[in-house]
Amino acid sequence: MRRFWAGIALAAALAACGQANQSAPGGGGEAVYGMADMERSAAMEETPAAQPASPPPEDASTSATTVGPTPTLYLAYTYALGLEIPSERLTGVMDRHIQACQAAGPRLCQLISSNRSGSPNSDMNGIVSLRAEPNWLNTFKSGIAQQANEAGGRVDSENTTSEDLTRQIVDTEARLRAQTTLRDRLQELLRTSRGRLSDLLEVERELARVQGEIDSVQSQLAVMRTRVAMSELTIAYHSSPRSVGSDTFEPLRQAFASFLGIIVGGFAAIIVIIAGLIPFAVVLIPLIWLLLRWRKNRGGRLFRRAAAPAPPAES
Repeated sequence: MRRFWAGIALAAALAACGQANQSAPGGGGEAVYGMADMERSAAMEETPAAQPASPPPEDASTSATTVGPTPTLYLAYTYALGLEIPSERLTGVMDRHIQACQAAGPRLCQLISSNRSGSPNSDMNGIVSLRAEPNWLNTFKSGIAQQANEAGGRVDSENTTSEDLTRQIVDTEARLRAQTTLRDRLQELLRTSRGRLSDLLEVERELARVQGEIDSVQSQLAVMRTRVAMSELTIAYHSSPRSVGSDTFEPLRQAFASFLGIIVGGFAAIIVIIAGLIPFAVVLIPLIWLLLRWRKNRGGRLFRRAAAPAPPAES
Protein backbone atom coordinates (compact mmCIF):
# COMPACT_ATOMS: atom_id res chain seq x y z
CA MET A 1 0.00 0.00 0.00
CA ARG A 2 2.85 2.42 0.78
CA ARG A 3 4.28 1.94 -2.74
CA PHE A 4 0.83 2.44 -4.25
CA TRP A 5 0.18 5.77 -2.49
CA ALA A 6 3.71 6.89 -3.30
CA GLY A 7 3.01 6.21 -6.99
CA ILE A 8 -0.26 8.19 -6.82
CA ALA A 9 1.55 11.15 -5.27
CA LEU A 10 4.25 11.00 -7.96
CA ALA A 11 1.64 10.93 -10.75
CA ALA A 12 -0.17 13.95 -9.27
CA ALA A 13 3.13 15.85 -9.03
CA LEU A 14 3.93 15.13 -12.68
CA ALA A 15 0.47 16.29 -13.76
CA ALA A 16 0.92 19.53 -11.83
CA CYS A 17 4.32 20.07 -13.47
CA GLY A 18 2.81 19.55 -16.94
CA GLN A 19 0.06 22.12 -16.27
CA ALA A 20 2.59 24.63 -14.89
CA ASN A 21 4.77 24.28 -17.98
CA GLN A 22 1.72 24.79 -20.18
CA SER A 23 0.44 27.96 -18.44
CA ALA A 24 3.77 29.67 -17.66
CA PRO A 25 4.26 32.91 -19.68
CA GLY A 26 7.22 33.01 -22.01
CA GLY A 27 9.93 35.60 -22.12
CA GLY A 28 13.55 36.17 -22.81
CA GLY A 29 14.84 35.21 -19.34
CA GLU A 30 11.89 33.24 -17.79
CA ALA A 31 12.12 29.54 -16.89
CA VAL A 32 10.16 27.87 -19.71
CA TYR A 33 10.93 25.02 -21.99
CA GLY A 34 12.82 26.70 -24.82
CA MET A 35 14.43 25.15 -27.82
CA ALA A 36 17.91 26.16 -26.63
CA ASP A 37 17.33 24.57 -23.19
CA MET A 38 16.11 21.34 -24.76
CA GLU A 39 19.09 21.16 -27.11
CA ARG A 40 21.55 21.82 -24.25
CA SER A 41 19.82 19.17 -22.08
CA ALA A 42 19.99 16.63 -24.89
CA ALA A 43 23.66 17.43 -25.47
CA MET A 44 24.44 16.99 -21.75
CA GLU A 45 22.67 13.63 -21.68
CA GLU A 46 24.45 12.38 -24.78
CA THR A 47 27.97 13.62 -23.74
CA PRO A 48 29.70 11.28 -21.24
CA ALA A 49 30.85 12.84 -18.00
CA ALA A 50 34.38 11.44 -18.40
CA GLN A 51 34.84 13.10 -21.79
CA PRO A 52 34.08 16.83 -21.56
CA ALA A 53 33.65 18.69 -24.82
CA SER A 54 36.87 20.31 -26.03
CA PRO A 55 36.83 24.13 -26.29
CA PRO A 56 36.51 25.65 -29.74
CA PRO A 57 39.73 26.70 -31.43
CA GLU A 58 40.91 30.24 -30.88
CA ASP A 59 40.23 32.58 -33.76
CA ALA A 60 40.94 36.27 -34.11
CA SER A 61 37.53 36.95 -35.68
CA THR A 62 35.64 35.27 -32.78
CA SER A 63 37.09 36.98 -29.74
CA ALA A 64 33.63 37.67 -28.27
CA THR A 65 31.92 35.36 -25.80
CA THR A 66 30.47 32.26 -27.48
CA VAL A 67 26.66 32.32 -27.61
CA GLY A 68 24.54 29.16 -27.16
CA PRO A 69 22.73 27.45 -30.04
CA THR A 70 20.06 29.54 -31.71
CA PRO A 71 16.51 28.13 -31.35
CA THR A 72 14.88 26.83 -34.50
CA LEU A 73 12.18 29.15 -35.82
CA TYR A 74 8.91 27.67 -37.02
CA LEU A 75 7.32 30.10 -39.49
CA ALA A 76 4.14 29.45 -41.48
CA TYR A 77 4.11 31.47 -44.72
CA THR A 78 1.07 32.52 -46.71
CA TYR A 79 1.35 34.03 -50.19
CA ALA A 80 -1.22 35.79 -52.39
CA LEU A 81 -0.87 36.74 -56.06
CA GLY A 82 -3.18 38.67 -58.35
CA LEU A 83 -2.95 38.10 -62.11
CA GLU A 84 -4.48 40.21 -64.86
CA ILE A 85 -4.92 38.00 -67.93
CA PRO A 86 -6.90 38.52 -71.16
CA SER A 87 -10.24 36.74 -70.78
CA GLU A 88 -9.69 34.47 -73.80
CA ARG A 89 -6.42 33.17 -72.27
CA LEU A 90 -7.32 33.17 -68.59
CA THR A 91 -8.67 29.62 -68.65
CA GLY A 92 -5.46 28.23 -70.16
CA VAL A 93 -3.21 29.93 -67.62
CA MET A 94 -5.37 28.82 -64.73
CA ASP A 95 -5.53 25.21 -65.93
CA ARG A 96 -1.77 25.20 -66.41
CA HIS A 97 -1.22 26.12 -62.77
CA ILE A 98 -3.67 23.48 -61.56
CA GLN A 99 -2.04 20.79 -63.67
CA ALA A 100 1.42 21.74 -62.39
CA CYS A 101 0.28 21.25 -58.79
CA GLN A 102 -1.43 17.95 -59.53
CA ALA A 103 1.58 16.65 -61.45
CA ALA A 104 3.88 17.40 -58.51
CA GLY A 105 1.94 15.01 -56.27
CA PRO A 106 0.41 15.49 -52.81
CA ARG A 107 3.78 15.37 -51.06
CA LEU A 108 4.88 18.55 -52.84
CA CYS A 109 1.62 20.30 -53.71
CA GLN A 110 -1.98 19.91 -52.58
CA LEU A 111 -4.83 21.64 -54.41
CA ILE A 112 -7.21 23.12 -51.84
CA SER A 113 -9.82 24.73 -54.09
CA SER A 114 -10.36 26.25 -57.53
CA ASN A 115 -13.20 28.34 -58.92
CA ARG A 116 -13.83 30.03 -62.25
CA SER A 117 -16.70 32.21 -63.48
CA GLY A 118 -17.51 34.27 -66.57
CA SER A 119 -17.12 33.75 -70.30
CA PRO A 120 -14.03 33.98 -72.54
CA ASN A 121 -15.95 36.49 -74.69
CA SER A 122 -16.54 38.80 -71.72
CA ASP A 123 -15.18 39.24 -68.21
CA MET A 124 -13.75 36.25 -66.38
CA ASN A 125 -12.61 35.68 -62.81
CA GLY A 126 -10.96 32.73 -61.13
CA ILE A 127 -9.17 31.71 -57.95
CA VAL A 128 -6.85 28.83 -57.08
CA SER A 129 -5.77 27.93 -53.54
CA LEU A 130 -3.02 25.39 -52.92
CA ARG A 131 -0.63 24.22 -50.22
CA ALA A 132 2.90 23.27 -51.25
CA GLU A 133 6.38 22.46 -50.00
CA PRO A 134 8.38 25.71 -49.67
CA ASN A 135 11.19 24.87 -52.13
CA TRP A 136 8.78 23.64 -54.77
CA LEU A 137 6.54 26.65 -54.18
CA ASN A 138 9.40 29.10 -54.67
CA THR A 139 10.23 27.52 -58.01
CA PHE A 140 6.56 27.54 -58.99
CA LYS A 141 6.13 31.20 -58.04
CA SER A 142 9.21 32.26 -60.01
CA GLY A 143 7.59 31.07 -63.23
CA ILE A 144 4.17 32.65 -62.72
CA ALA A 145 5.23 36.14 -63.84
CA GLN A 146 6.78 34.77 -67.03
CA GLN A 147 3.66 32.72 -67.80
CA ALA A 148 1.48 35.78 -67.29
CA ASN A 149 3.66 37.84 -69.65
CA GLU A 150 3.55 35.13 -72.30
CA ALA A 151 -0.26 35.18 -72.11
CA GLY A 152 -0.34 38.96 -72.54
CA GLY A 153 -1.02 39.68 -68.88
CA ARG A 154 0.85 40.69 -65.77
CA VAL A 155 1.12 40.23 -62.01
CA ASP A 156 -0.74 43.22 -60.56
CA SER A 157 -0.60 42.34 -56.84
CA GLU A 158 1.54 40.26 -54.50
CA ASN A 159 1.35 39.75 -50.76
CA THR A 160 3.36 37.69 -48.26
CA THR A 161 2.50 37.07 -44.60
CA SER A 162 4.10 34.85 -41.99
CA GLU A 163 3.01 33.50 -38.61
CA ASP A 164 5.56 32.57 -35.97
CA LEU A 165 4.55 29.22 -34.45
CA THR A 166 7.82 28.63 -32.59
CA ARG A 167 6.44 29.33 -29.14
CA GLN A 168 3.30 27.24 -29.69
CA ILE A 169 5.20 24.26 -31.07
CA VAL A 170 7.87 24.31 -28.34
CA ASP A 171 5.28 24.60 -25.57
CA THR A 172 3.13 21.88 -27.11
CA GLU A 173 6.12 19.54 -27.38
CA ALA A 174 6.99 20.16 -23.71
CA ARG A 175 3.40 19.51 -22.73
CA LEU A 176 3.37 16.31 -24.75
CA ARG A 177 6.54 15.06 -23.06
CA ALA A 178 5.11 15.77 -19.61
CA GLN A 179 1.86 13.97 -20.40
CA THR A 180 3.72 11.01 -21.92
CA THR A 181 5.88 10.67 -18.80
CA LEU A 182 2.77 10.79 -16.62
CA ARG A 183 1.12 8.13 -18.75
CA ASP A 184 4.12 5.83 -18.44
CA ARG A 185 4.17 6.28 -14.66
CA LEU A 186 0.47 5.48 -14.41
CA GLN A 187 0.87 2.38 -16.55
CA GLU A 188 3.75 1.16 -14.39
CA LEU A 189 1.75 1.87 -11.25
CA LEU A 190 -1.23 -0.04 -12.64
CA ARG A 191 0.96 -3.06 -13.47
CA THR A 192 2.75 -3.25 -10.13
CA SER A 193 0.04 -2.10 -7.72
CA ARG A 194 -1.78 -4.58 -5.49
CA GLY A 195 -4.11 -2.05 -3.82
CA ARG A 196 -7.85 -1.94 -3.51
CA LEU A 197 -10.15 -2.22 -6.52
CA SER A 198 -11.41 1.36 -6.07
CA ASP A 199 -7.85 2.66 -6.15
CA LEU A 200 -7.09 0.70 -9.32
CA LEU A 201 -10.22 2.06 -11.00
CA GLU A 202 -9.17 5.59 -10.07
CA VAL A 203 -5.76 5.01 -11.66
CA GLU A 204 -7.40 3.65 -14.82
CA ARG A 205 -9.66 6.70 -15.10
CA GLU A 206 -6.69 9.00 -14.70
CA LEU A 207 -4.78 6.98 -17.31
CA ALA A 208 -7.66 7.29 -19.77
CA ARG A 209 -7.83 11.05 -19.22
CA VAL A 210 -4.10 11.45 -19.74
CA GLN A 211 -4.18 9.35 -22.92
CA GLY A 212 -7.00 11.50 -24.32
CA GLU A 213 -4.97 14.59 -23.54
CA ILE A 214 -1.96 13.09 -25.33
CA ASP A 215 -4.03 12.35 -28.44
CA SER A 216 -5.38 15.91 -28.49
CA VAL A 217 -1.92 17.45 -28.09
CA GLN A 218 -0.50 15.22 -30.82
CA SER A 219 -3.25 16.37 -33.21
CA GLN A 220 -2.54 20.03 -32.46
CA LEU A 221 1.17 19.50 -32.94
CA ALA A 222 0.63 17.71 -36.26
CA VAL A 223 -1.51 20.58 -37.56
CA MET A 224 1.08 23.20 -36.61
CA ARG A 225 3.94 21.19 -38.12
CA THR A 226 1.96 20.80 -41.36
CA ARG A 227 1.44 24.56 -41.52
CA VAL A 228 5.19 25.06 -41.18
CA ALA A 229 6.17 22.32 -43.62
CA MET A 230 3.66 23.41 -46.31
CA SER A 231 3.18 27.05 -47.33
CA GLU A 232 -0.13 28.31 -48.70
CA LEU A 233 -0.59 30.19 -51.97
CA THR A 234 -3.73 31.86 -53.31
CA ILE A 235 -3.80 33.03 -56.94
CA ALA A 236 -6.60 35.38 -58.01
CA TYR A 237 -7.24 35.75 -61.76
CA HIS A 238 -9.24 38.52 -63.43
CA SER A 239 -9.58 39.46 -67.05
CA SER A 240 -8.00 42.57 -68.53
CA PRO A 241 -10.30 45.58 -69.08
CA ARG A 242 -11.77 45.76 -72.58
CA SER A 243 -13.04 48.93 -74.31
CA VAL A 244 -15.46 47.26 -76.74
CA GLY A 245 -16.08 43.56 -76.78
CA SER A 246 -18.36 41.18 -78.58
CA ASP A 247 -20.87 41.44 -75.76
CA THR A 248 -21.00 45.26 -75.55
CA PHE A 249 -24.26 45.49 -77.50
CA GLU A 250 -25.61 42.23 -76.18
CA PRO A 251 -28.30 43.88 -73.98
CA LEU A 252 -29.58 45.89 -76.97
CA ARG A 253 -29.72 42.78 -79.17
CA GLN A 254 -31.60 40.90 -76.51
CA ALA A 255 -34.05 43.79 -76.16
CA PHE A 256 -34.85 43.75 -79.89
CA ALA A 257 -35.12 39.99 -79.89
CA SER A 258 -37.65 40.10 -77.07
CA PHE A 259 -39.63 43.08 -78.46
CA LEU A 260 -42.52 41.00 -79.82
CA GLY A 261 -42.49 38.81 -76.75
CA ILE A 262 -42.87 41.87 -74.51
CA ILE A 263 -45.89 43.09 -76.49
CA VAL A 264 -47.56 39.68 -76.40
CA GLY A 265 -46.80 39.47 -72.70
CA GLY A 266 -48.54 42.81 -72.12
CA PHE A 267 -51.69 41.64 -73.91
CA ALA A 268 -51.59 38.42 -71.98
CA ALA A 269 -51.43 40.38 -68.73
CA ILE A 270 -54.49 42.44 -69.76
CA ILE A 271 -56.44 39.28 -70.61
CA VAL A 272 -55.52 37.79 -67.26
CA ILE A 273 -56.75 40.92 -65.47
CA ILE A 274 -60.06 40.89 -67.40
CA ALA A 275 -60.54 37.21 -66.70
CA GLY A 276 -59.98 37.88 -63.01
CA LEU A 277 -62.56 40.73 -62.96
CA ILE A 278 -65.37 38.82 -64.71
CA PRO A 279 -66.53 36.87 -61.59
CA PHE A 280 -66.68 40.11 -59.59
CA ALA A 281 -68.67 41.77 -62.39
CA VAL A 282 -71.19 38.93 -62.51
CA VAL A 283 -71.90 39.30 -58.81
CA LEU A 284 -71.48 43.02 -58.22
CA ILE A 285 -73.36 44.45 -61.23
CA PRO A 286 -76.76 42.86 -60.32
CA LEU A 287 -76.34 43.90 -56.70
CA ILE A 288 -75.59 47.50 -57.68
CA TRP A 289 -78.60 47.57 -60.06
CA LEU A 290 -80.97 46.26 -57.34
CA LEU A 291 -79.63 48.79 -54.85
CA LEU A 292 -80.16 51.69 -57.26
CA ARG A 293 -83.68 50.47 -58.12
CA TRP A 294 -84.58 50.18 -54.45
CA ARG A 295 -83.35 53.68 -53.69
CA LYS A 296 -85.28 55.03 -56.70
CA ASN A 297 -88.52 53.42 -55.62
CA ARG A 298 -88.13 54.62 -52.05
CA GLY A 299 -87.36 58.10 -53.20
CA GLY A 300 -90.55 58.19 -55.36
CA ARG A 301 -92.77 57.23 -52.44
CA LEU A 302 -91.28 59.89 -50.23
CA PHE A 303 -91.83 62.51 -52.96
CA ARG A 304 -95.52 61.59 -53.38
CA ARG A 305 -96.10 61.85 -49.65
CA ALA A 306 -94.61 65.30 -49.55
CA ALA A 307 -96.65 66.51 -52.54
CA ALA A 308 -100.01 65.25 -51.23
CA PRO A 309 -102.39 68.24 -50.02
CA ALA A 310 -103.12 68.50 -46.32
CA PRO A 311 -106.76 67.68 -45.30
CA PRO A 312 -109.03 70.74 -44.57
CA ALA A 313 -109.33 71.73 -40.98
CA GLU A 314 -112.70 71.16 -39.34
CA SER A 315 -114.69 74.23 -38.34
